[in-house]
Amino acid sequence: MNSKLGVQLLLFITISLFISSMLSPIVHSAPPVSQETLIVDITGNGDFTSIRAAINNANVTDIILIRKGIYNEHDLQIKKKIEIRGEDTSNTIINCSGNLAFSITSSYVDISNLQIIDTGEFAISILPGSTGCTITNCIIKTLNNGVALNVRSSYNTISDCNLIGFDNSKQGIKITGRYNIIRNCYIQDFTNGILLITNSDDNQILNCNIINCENAIDIRFDCNTNVVAGCNIYSNLQTIKIWLNSNNNHVYLNNFWKNDIDAIDENNNTWDNGVKGNYWDKYRGVDNNGDGIGDTQYIISEGNIDRFPLMSIILPDVVSSPGNLIVVTPKSDNTPSFTWSESVYSTDIMGYYVKIDNSPEIFIGDALSWTTTTSLSDGVHTFYVQAESIDNKTSNYSSITFTIDTSIIDTDGDGWSDSEEQLYNTDPENPSNYPEDTDSDHTPNSVDTDDDNDGYSDEMEISYGTNTLDINEYPTDSDNDGIPNDDSSDEKFTGDTDDDNDGLTDTIEITLGSSTINEFDVNRLYIIGKPYYLVDVSQNNIFDILYNPTSKATTGVERENDNYLIDENGDGSWDHIYNIADGSISSTGEEIPLSITILILIVIILLIPISIIIFSYRRRRPISLSLPRRPKRVTKQPIIKKPLKASAVEKKETVEMISQTKTLLQHIQQDVEVYMEKLRQIEGQFIEPALKEEKEVEIPKEKPSETKDIHEVETKVDKLLSEVDNEEKT
Repeated sequence: MNSKLGVQLLLFITISLFISSMLSPIVHSAPPVSQETLIVDITGNGDFTSIRAAINNANVTDIILIRKGIYNEHDLQIKKKIEIRGEDTSNTIINCSGNLAFSITSSYVDISNLQIIDTGEFAISILPGSTGCTITNCIIKTLNNGVALNVRSSYNTISDCNLIGFDNSKQGIKITGRYNIIRNCYIQDFTNGILLITNSDDNQILNCNIINCENAIDIRFDCNTNVVAGCNIYSNLQTIKIWLNSNNNHVYLNNFWKNDIDAIDENNNTWDNGVKGNYWDKYRGVDNNGDGIGDTQYIISEGNIDRFPLMSIILPDVVSSPGNLIVVTPKSDNTPSFTWSESVYSTDIMGYYVKIDNSPEIFIGDALSWTTTTSLSDGVHTFYVQAESIDNKTSNYSSITFTIDTSIIDTDGDGWSDSEEQLYNTDPENPSNYPEDTDSDHTPNSVDTDDDNDGYSDEMEISYGTNTLDINEYPTDSDNDGIPNDDSSDEKFTGDTDDDNDGLTDTIEITLGSSTINEFDVNRLYIIGKPYYLVDVSQNNIFDILYNPTSKATTGVERENDNYLIDENGDGSWDHIYNIADGSISSTGEEIPLSITILILIVIILLIPISIIIFSYRRRRPISLSLPRRPKRVTKQPIIKKPLKASAVEKKETVEMISQTKTLLQHIQQDVEVYMEKLRQIEGQFIEPALKEEKEVEIPKEKPSETKDIHEVETKVDKLLSEVDNEEKT
């Protein structure tokens, strides 16, 4: 009974210890991650006065808090998992002076509450491999030809941002990646409000307001299974364009109104969720049963329809911010006036609050313009406007920065100072007489080098025969880089050598067979730090070759699902894998060719017994420090060299035996055991207490035979060992 009880007790203790060990990881939590907040204050009341210094000194997971102020910084490189947070979106301003603001090369970087102005090619660029980043509650104002947010990776989130273009700004958001989310953003005045390109799948565009763009949303080049839902798309030249082999995208519960063209769909996509579709202001169907859904389908293109078009506009649950904010008075007016477009909300807008700089808000009712009642001081100011709904919900602020300079005297109030009018020979007291300024850039045509502000100088337009006063007429320039495709007829201007700005000159593209005006048929990448180009020579949106600009050589590539297999060295084997979604390149781990592996094995097997024989022979040789007693040894050098000749024969035999590789491999496994036994025999000879007197052994030179195998080599080794033993006995 006691023995049984002991066994039960031991079993109980064992089970208890096992359960305790299994539960211990759950009970003991991981230690907290160290996180520090670094303060950036341009006035000197923080840890740093510049954002760059804070980024350089931050550790992983740190928070950088930027106090209010205007920071003249650009090209800020973020290579760590940190958070950058502005104190106030309206007053925490980064002036990029025509350059990039942030370049992100780390995953899980968060940027919020900043206003970024005067940006260059990009404002924020999230580079390949930088996943899980968030851009939240930021205002971004771009310059000509700029992109606000350039997303080249996957699993990122952009939310509650106000993106404002200028004239010919390219994209509000450009995405080359997967599983990104764009939510609650206000986007206006871009060529493309949102551009999804080149295998950008499974992205979501939700509850965004897109206004006054050439294309609200552009989806092209194999972009599939994306979702566009809950968006207000209005006053654009075109709403949504889906083309170039982009399929299975879903568009539903959006409002389309006041657009010149509703939608273009050249592929197979879905324009409803199976129950409800979208609101189209051009739809003329009826709703006889009163369910809010049209009784007839809305045809988008051949094969693409909205099966359940909505009869009334879908009003958002979030109050949209006022748009198209403009200062309508000149700099010299210290009581400026402003206008904006109306906000949208499901229960209607009660009115608007306005303020300048840090002054208190003023409620002005349901008006879309306002003039300040107090005089402003000379300098830079910011105007803010915010909408409020009838159920007391408010929108985000919209803002515009402007300058007041009362030293400018403008008697007639035409926006041109008296001194300017005198300079340009117009009447400073006649509001109808002022300098001609076609592009309204406040530089008269008489001195303006680009009267229509289309990016091409008047001199260039004259050479190419285009209208210097028409912003929509300019020399053909496929990549919009300001350099026309061709030479001018008067030979004053040289045409672009790379018309599509894809990195390959037109001459090279013509040679390879790719298009000189399609920037998407070439993709530059780096392999171990060296530039290469993937090129689509068949013009089917799939890359066919890899071009090496250094050697001018081309090698093969092959599309495999979401990757490209690359043969860098042209040996017929895949060396690298290029991931389309995030642009990363990994090695395939190419193996050593089989013939080289076999040769190495053969050489190793042959060298082991030969090395042992030579080593054994050297060990038996007596060591003498008295050189005068053995003068005759010098004359016997030829005898010592003879074993080397035998070694040379062995090497020659090794080369001859390569042709018999397949046969030798079959014997390798069993022969290794034989040689191991020989090694053990020779090892036993090493421990003999005394070495016998050395006698020169002359190994007869053996004529190479036409064919050899591993057994002949073994026989030869046995013969050598036998001769050594005979010499020892004598």
